[in-house]
Amino acid sequence: MGYSNNKVFNRKVLTAAVLAALAASSSAIAQNIIVGNPGGDLPPPAEPDGEGEYRAGDFHNHTTCSDGSTSVRTLTREALARHDWFIHVGHSGRGPRDCRVSDFLYHSFGGGSGVGLWTNTLSAEDGEIIKGDERTRDFNITNYDGTEVTQTVQDMWRWQSLQEFNLGDIVDEREYPGNDDKVAFLGLEWVVPGHEHASNSIITGQYGAEPRADALAQFEYCFARNSDDTSQGGGQGWTCEISEANNNKLKQLFVNRPEEGTADYNSTLVDGINIEDNGEHVKSVAAILWMEEKFPGEGFFVQAHVERQGAYLPGENRGWNVEHMRDANTLVPEAAIGFESQPGHQAQPNRGSYSGGRPTAGFWTYGGTGAYAGAEVSKPGLDFNGNPINPATTPECQVPGVNCDNVPRTVLSRPGIRTMWDAMLSEGRRFWFFGSSDWHNRGSFGPLDFESDNDFWPGEYQDNYTYVIDNNPNNPARDVVDALRSGNTFVVQGQLIDKMEFTACVGNDCATMGETLKVRDGARVRVTLELRDPEGANRSPYKFNNPALLQIGTEQPINQPELAHVDLITGRVFGVIPPTSPEYYNPLAPESTKIAQQWTGSSLGRREDKRLTYSFRVEGDSYIRVRGSNLPPATPHARDVDGNPLADNLKDNIACNDPLCPPHVEGKLDKDLEAWSDVWFYSNPIFIEVE
Repeated sequence: MGYSNNKVFNRKVLTAAVLAALAASSSAIAQNIIVGNPGGDLPPPAEPDGEGEYRAGDFHNHTTCSDGSTSVRTLTREALARHDWFIHVGHSGRGPRDCRVSDFLYHSFGGGSGVGLWTNTLSAEDGEIIKGDERTRDFNITNYDGTEVTQTVQDMWRWQSLQEFNLGDIVDEREYPGNDDKVAFLGLEWVVPGHEHASNSIITGQYGAEPRADALAQFEYCFARNSDDTSQGGGQGWTCEISEANNNKLKQLFVNRPEEGTADYNSTLVDGINIEDNGEHVKSVAAILWMEEKFPGEGFFVQAHVERQGAYLPGENRGWNVEHMRDANTLVPEAAIGFESQPGHQAQPNRGSYSGGRPTAGFWTYGGTGAYAGAEVSKPGLDFNGNPINPATTPECQVPGVNCDNVPRTVLSRPGIRTMWDAMLSEGRRFWFFGSSDWHNRGSFGPLDFESDNDFWPGEYQDNYTYVIDNNPNNPARDVVDALRSGNTFVVQGQLIDKMEFTACVGNDCATMGETLKVRDGARVRVTLELRDPEGANRSPYKFNNPALLQIGTEQPINQPELAHVDLITGRVFGVIPPTSPEYYNPLAPESTKIAQQWTGSSLGRREDKRLTYSFRVEGDSYIRVRGSNLPPATPHARDVDGNPLADNLKDNIACNDPLCPPHVEGKLDKDLEAWSDVWFYSNPIFIEVE
């Protein structure tokens, strides 16, 4: 199958819009809000050599520092065996577990004896102590013989483990023989004020002569919602203010939104920090401003599993609405680069750990992608006609397993392509789509088993293929972050494809993902999509015929998926919506969003390498993107007649009757079997701008 690290489509890299500005209308946002300018005030990038390559990676995963089962060293080793770049994250806050130690028992959190606890592993002789304000907990340890012991242990703040204990193991693994061309560094799954989680990193110092993660550690200290440490980094003098100019941006943006926090962020600081931040969306935006202000070009911010916790509610810490993504991308487009609408946890019974019982925004995943990018969603608390949701009568609320009791938190969904993501693209926002593993463990299976009812290792099932140009040989982390920021990434499940080139051209002028093709109105644009649908088996352990395809009489082994359906989606770009407009809160893309071309069956051909073309005349600013799957349109319980994915809870209606069907799926298409049976790829967009 090949992971990557092979030159792909050797051509001159088109960089005109790698760090493109927002649409021109963004500068005219109401109330004179000062918006960001991608690439502004940054040193110009080095001239590329023209021969970058798509490299696969992952930036959302967990170890025993939070609620994972493997050590930092073990996870990094496993990830680099499958991927070219790897960013280890983990929840912010504090915890008792030493992530230098694996805990394969996981549920005991102590591996029998509690040896994996900081209290028991730190060496006083070497000067290792837990720093910051003291926090303890009673910790129950289940011994191997079944007896239980309660031990009072001290937690370590996450900032300390980031600064002093995590990076060294990553450095050791990236310098291991055979990893010379691999990149690995630290990030953070930030527990975000007002919301749930986000994946981010600040790379400053991580590839230095003496690698350090001080910048990332200070960010965690300052802005983690689940931290109330006020020690200034154990006496390092850390404070968390932003410049007056950036503070004024917040005051202007949030002047009429007091329910989302104090607009004057700096005024909330006591001894340099605000720990009274429950439900404060304002602080989350202040954090991203701080990141870019203090370490320009060195960080990124991507909302994680954005749909999982439903809609945002003031005073709570749950979901993300479209306005929150617009806020961050408006003020800090250099760092707020996209979202993870294709979550990890793909092997869980409720794919992605999404469910109508939470309720997740849109209730379920759609082909493993959340409803914000995989379907159409309503405004929170309203149906698609704009009427208040009634838990007793709204049809979507009558589905078994759906909980609509908390109406303001409830977001409905339906199959379609007028997604929240497309709503943002239709403004011209450079806002990208990513996936992740969210690795914790394999659920009821061991980490080295083939089956899973929880997670996949990084690179086992999902890949972010990102076009990396080697401009910084002494700091390759910068090349990865620049590549993620560029938008030239495609996301693949189950190794459905392993190569892609997606271009739009007029004559010899071309653009690819994340870039802008500038044309005259009425010009004919030629779109070319080159794919490799690799022959042979993918990484699935299941070799019997796909139950979803057996419904339509197709016999195809699960571990040999074939591309059955590709969509070219187009949308008009109308300019950035000002935050004073009611449309700023609307997640539904314009009606001009459509499937412009679909390839299925014989039009895809049988060759491993595929070349698909399409042309159209330009009628105003627009964008194009592509997606594809192994299941054709109208596959029962999986696709509608247009090829849109259906909600994944419907796959419980697909039986698995093969004698080799694993017992843990209980005779239906579920858990890891469902994930391997229904696989997709998603591109990021190409923008087309009329001069």
